[in-house]
Amino acid sequence: MRTPPPLTFAAVDGLGFAAAAGRLEGVKQTERYAAASLGPVLELLSLAAGGRLPSPVAGGWLGNGAGRMISALHDGCECWVNPGDRRIGFLRSIRSGQDDKDPLLTGFLMDAQRAAREVSGLPGTTPGQLVAAMQEMENNIHEHSDSPDTGLLAFRATRGAFEFVAADRGIGILRSLQRCSTFAALQDHGNAIQAALSDGTSRFGNDSRRGHGFRPIFLGLANLRGCLRFRSGDHALLIDGTGPSLATAQLAQKPVIDGFFASVCCEVSVRGGPPE
Repeated sequence: MRTPPPLTFAAVDGLGFAAAAGRLEGVKQTERYAAASLGPVLELLSLAAGGRLPSPVAGGWLGNGAGRMISALHDGCECWVNPGDRRIGFLRSIRSGQDDKDPLLTGFLMDAQRAAREVSGLPGTTPGQLVAAMQEMENNIHEHSDSPDTGLLAFRATRGAFEFVAADRGIGILRSLQRCSTFAALQDHGNAIQAALSDGTSRFGNDSRRGHGFRPIFLGLANLRGCLRFRSGDHALLIDGTGPSLATAQLAQKPVIDGFFASVCCEVSVRGGPPE
């Protein structure tokens, strides 16, 4: 039996475009792809949850702990971290509001930071900076999405690599920014993503001292190789390279996605070989 190829963002894009054009015709993703990275799996599930793709079935298609994670998602768990190795987990954003002392959020972030440090081998303050970014992005779901009950924060650690995803199926970046008079005339999803990632941009206005939620990501990845993908509407903003920054970002047309989706993956050289 042929080994299925890994599920990549390119494969997710292809499935999304095919579905939008009515050419999917019952394609069984479970027989075509194997889970290799957290981001593509959760983006596929986000598209399916929004009714833009058929729902994939948890099973052999989902490896590397993802099968257990998806089962926990389907079971309605609010928070789940793989009890075996604590290398992968998720937290739903269903708390009543922003509360930095929420014990479930605090425990989840501690698990993520420990995995980034002990499993992935991220150096120095990097684990703390990335976890701070995760916390800020979870707060953003409550503050900007209008649908915090659809929000999800997840991480996965392997030797030499750490991934996290923040996603929701809310109003999206464009509609959120349009609520501010400064961005009321903005009509393009790509430009909206680019504006939102700029330091200090907020739907509450540039004088609100808000909108700095993405800065910890770039600080944490300053000396690492990072691959970042931000999705909203019909666009993605993509950054790939060592010390990633907005200066090297590229906008690309993508299949429509509901709400906001962010995937961050970073790599570090670890003695003993490449990431698992």
